[in-house]
Amino acid sequence: MEFPSPPKLLNWKPQLSQEYTCDQSLLITSGCSFTASTLQLESAASWPGYVKDRCGFDKCIDMSYPGVGNLYIKDSIINTLEQCHRPEDALVIVMWSGLNRAESLIPNSKQDPAINDISYQRCESTVDVDSLVDTSINYILELEKYLTNKNISYAFTSYVNLLHPPFIPVADKTPRFTDNQNHDKLQKIREAIHFPAKGSDYLYDWAFLNHYLDSGDDFHPPVEANLKWTDTVLLPNLKQLGIIE
Repeated sequence: MEFPSPPKLLNWKPQLSQEYTCDQSLLITSGCSFTASTLQLESAASWPGYVKDRCGFDKCIDMSYPGVGNLYIKDSIINTLEQCHRPEDALVIVMWSGLNRAESLIPNSKQDPAINDISYQRCESTVDVDSLVDTSINYILELEKYLTNKNISYAFTSYVNLLHPPFIPVADKTPRFTDNQNHDKLQKIREAIHFPAKGSDYLYDWAFLNHYLDSGDDFHPPVEANLKWTDTVLLPNLKQLGIIE
């Protein structure tokens, strides 16, 4: 299955009923396969598309791509905002990826995913798990600082519960934020990951507990799970945060 190359512009006429409003007109998203969960770009079939329609955004720029790590996710958001004419008119939603995904930057390789002709390729890491977790935390806090300094509205989540024990086993064997031994950084990441507050409400965990993973690859939530999770978890959390009304 060949996924579309980012950036993916979601700008169809709304096909789902609008149920919320937002001060911003542009939605910018990024993440791994839990965000880039569809080949469909003509109608809503992933959580970015559902948020676009439910909140009445004019368009969504989705920078997600399957298998990416958190370095790509951070850089993709910053690069997209740097190219925006009015970045203050954007709402950024990030679904962070696995903490063990190391990436190499390869200039002019013309392979997806790429930013400014530099490809982000998954690679075997030579550092220990603690260092990988710490590196991902640094990427997340770096993007948080950038968005805060630019006064850009944003919300962070992750594809699976990485913060609230007990944890459900995950096929990709990602470590958790709680594996980090730096208590100050752990507290900062708890504050940076805005939602959900319950481990059972993260997209993978929610789909697993609601039996949406009984078919398929037993890992990625199907389309109907993405829509139900968007309506019952994602959007109510954004409203509670005051990001949408």
